[in-house]
Amino acid sequence: MKRETKRVLMLSLKIGIGSAIAIFMANIFNLDNPTSAGTITLLSLLTTKWGTVKLVLRRISTFFVTILFCFLFFELIPSHWIAFGIVIACLVAYSEKMKCQNTLSVNAMIAVHYLSYLDFSVHFMMNEFYLILIGAMIAFLLNLVHDYSGEEEYLNSCMQYMEDKIQSLMYQIVHYIQSEERNTTIWKELEDIKVQAEKYIHIAMEYQDNTFSSLPDYYIRYFEMRALQCDILHMLHYKIRKIRKMPEEANELAEYIQYLIPFIHEQNNPQQQITSLHQMLKDKQNADLPATRLEFESRAMLLHIYMDLEEFLYTKKKFIDQTTEEQKKLYWR
Repeated sequence: MKRETKRVLMLSLKIGIGSAIAIFMANIFNLDNPTSAGTITLLSLLTTKWGTVKLVLRRISTFFVTILFCFLFFELIPSHWIAFGIVIACLVAYSEKMKCQNTLSVNAMIAVHYLSYLDFSVHFMMNEFYLILIGAMIAFLLNLVHDYSGEEEYLNSCMQYMEDKIQSLMYQIVHYIQSEERNTTIWKELEDIKVQAEKYIHIAMEYQDNTFSSLPDYYIRYFEMRALQCDILHMLHYKIRKIRKMPEEANELAEYIQYLIPFIHEQNNPQQQITSLHQMLKDKQNADLPATRLEFESRAMLLHIYMDLEEFLYTKKKFIDQTTEEQKKLYWR
C-alpha cells in the first residue's frame, strides 16, 4: 500500500509538472495549440522509461504517416467531415497493423487540428511536429526521475516474502506426510503465493523498463523461477494426497524435504541437494520389492514425488546458472 501510494503520487506530480512545462515551452516558441503539448506529455508519461523512448520514436514515425493521410484525403474529398472520418479509419487500421495503438490518440489530435484549420503549409506541419517533440522530450526527461533504490528495496523484500512462504508450505507438507493430518488451507496458500509471484514478475518488469541497465532481468528471472516452483509444489502436494497409505519410505521423504527447507534462499546453488537426491534414489534401487499392490502404488507415487523435487531443484539451478558474475556482485550483497 505504501509503495502504491508513493508510485501514484510521483506519477501525478510528474504529469502535472510536465504538462505545465510543456504548455509553457510551446507558448515560449509561439506554437499554435500549445495545450496539445501538455496532453502529449501526459499521454507519454503513462509509460515506463524504455516505453517512453519507444513511444517517442513511434510518435515521430507515425506523425509523417498522419500528415500524408491528412494531405491526401482533405485535398481529394470535398466534404471535410467525410475526409476526417476516412483519415481516422486509416489511422486506426495502420496502428493496428503496425502494433502502435498507443500513438493513435496523438495522431487523431493532429487530424483534428487539420480539420479545424485546413492549413497544409510546411509551417503548420512543423508546428504540429514541434508540439510532439516538446511533449515527448519533457516526458522522457521526467521519466528519468525514478526511485530506483526504493524499488530495489521493495523487490528484495518481495523475494524474502516468497522464500518465507515457500519454506512455510514445505513445513506443512512435511507435517502432512508425518501425521497425515489434512490441511485444507495449503491449497489456498499455494494459489495465493502463485498470484503474488505473478504480481512480482509484473513489478520486476516495470523496474527493468525504468532503467537502462541490462542487469535487472535478474528480478524477473527470480520471480519466474519461484512461480514455477510453486506450480511444482502444487503438483507434489496433490500427489502426496493421492497416497492412500503412507509407506515407511515416506518418513525418508519427509526428512529430505525438511533438509531442503533451509536452502530455500536466493543465493543457494542446489547442486549438493540434487546430488543427495540422486544418491537416495540410487540406494532405493537395492530395496526389497513391494509385497502388496497398495504398497506398490504408494512407492510408485513416492517416486513421482521425488521426480517433482528433482524438477524443483533443477529450476533453481537453472536460475543460478543463468545468473552472471556481474549480477552476483550487484545483487548478492
